[in-house]
Amino acid sequence: MKKSQTSAGSIAVFVILLALFMVLYLLFLPPKDRANLLGENKTSEDTNGNNGGTTASGNVLLTQSLGLLKPFEKETSTHEIDSVQLFLKDEPMTEDLATSISVSKSMFSTETKQLRFNIDDLTNLNKVTLFFLVTQAKGELIIELNNIEIFNGKASGLQDVTLPLGVLKESNTLTFRVSSASFFSKNVYSLNNIKLRESFELTNTKELRSFVLTASETGDADLNFFVFCNSAPIGSRLRIFANDEEVFNNVISCISTEKTVEINADDLKEGTNSLLFEIDKGDFLLNDIELKVKLEEGGGKTYKFSLTEKQLNALLDGGDEIKLLMNFNDDKQKSATININGNEFTLDTKDLDYERFITSLVKEGNNFIRITPSNEFTVDLLEIRIVS
Repeated sequence: MKKSQTSAGSIAVFVILLALFMVLYLLFLPPKDRANLLGENKTSEDTNGNNGGTTASGNVLLTQSLGLLKPFEKETSTHEIDSVQLFLKDEPMTEDLATSISVSKSMFSTETKQLRFNIDDLTNLNKVTLFFLVTQAKGELIIELNNIEIFNGKASGLQDVTLPLGVLKESNTLTFRVSSASFFSKNVYSLNNIKLRESFELTNTKELRSFVLTASETGDADLNFFVFCNSAPIGSRLRIFANDEEVFNNVISCISTEKTVEINADDLKEGTNSLLFEIDKGDFLLNDIELKVKLEEGGGKTYKFSLTEKQLNALLDGGDEIKLLMNFNDDKQKSATININGNEFTLDTKDLDYERFITSLVKEGNNFIRITPSNEFTVDLLEIRIVS
C-alpha cells in the first residue's frame, strides 16, 4: 500500500512539473511563435494582399514584420545646376583701314585707291559700316565693294556708308575713285581716318540643363538663382520650362537680383529631368542655380487592411474592439508618428511591447496605417486584430 501511494505521488509531481515547464515555455516564446503554437495565427491572404485571418480569440486584420525603420536625415534634397549665360546682342569691332587717301580724275590722269580687309565671321555678321572724314571734295565720290558700286554722290564732313552684307566675302576690296571732270578741270577727294566698323550679332538665347531625381524626391521644388544683367532692352523676358512645361515667364529688368521659382511636383518625375532657360533679348548670367526638392514624408512604411460590414457591425454593437499591437527587439527609445486613415497619434516608448485600441479610427472597407519614425528602431511584429 505504501509503495502504491509513493508511485502515485511521484506521477503527480511529474505532471505538475511538466505543466509548469509548458507554461514557462509558452511565456518566454516570442509573441508571433506563441500565437502560431496556440493556433491563433492561422491566416489567409485578404483581398489587399495583406495577411489576415480568424481565430477563436479574434480576427487578425493585419500582421507584418516591419524590420528596421529609420527617418530621412533631411526634408529636402538640393541639386546644384551649372550657370547659364544667355544673350542676344550686337558686338561692334572697329578696324583702321587708312590714315588718309586721295583720289582724283582729269582729262589726262586718273588716280584711284584700293583698301583691303578681311572678315573672319560672316555667319554672325549683322552690319558693316565704312566711316571717313572728307577734307577736300570736288565732283562726286564713287566707292566700289568687290567691283560692285555701293556709293556714288557728293560726300562731305564725317561720312558713313553701309556695306551690303550680300556682297561681302572673307577677303574684300574697297575701291575709291571720283567722277569724270570737265576738259580744263580736275575732280579731287581727300579722305582721312578711314575706318570700318563690323557689328556681330551674338546669339545664345536658350540653354538646357538636366538633373536626376530619385524615387524619394517626389515633392514640390523651389528653383533658386541669381540674375546678373550685362544689358537688357526694355521688355526683356525670361522663360523657364521644366520638362517642357512652362514654370516661369516674366519681364526682367537690368538689375542683379535673386529669384525663386516654385515647381509643382506634377511637372517633375523620377529619373532624368530637364530645365530650359530662354530669353528674347538682352545679356544675362544666371548663377548659383539650386533646385531644392522635397523628399517624401519621412522614412515611413504604409500597410493596408480591410474591415467587413459584419466586423464593423460587431464593433458598433459594442461587443468587439480593434487593437494595435507592436513588438520591438530592444528596450531603447522608440519614437514615431502613426497615421490611421488620416488620424495621427504619437508612439513614444522604451518598452518591448506597445498596445492601443484603434476602434474609433477604422472604417468599413479599405483602411491604411502608416508609421513614420522619428528615430531608428526595429519592429519585429505589427499586428492589428479584433478582440472581444
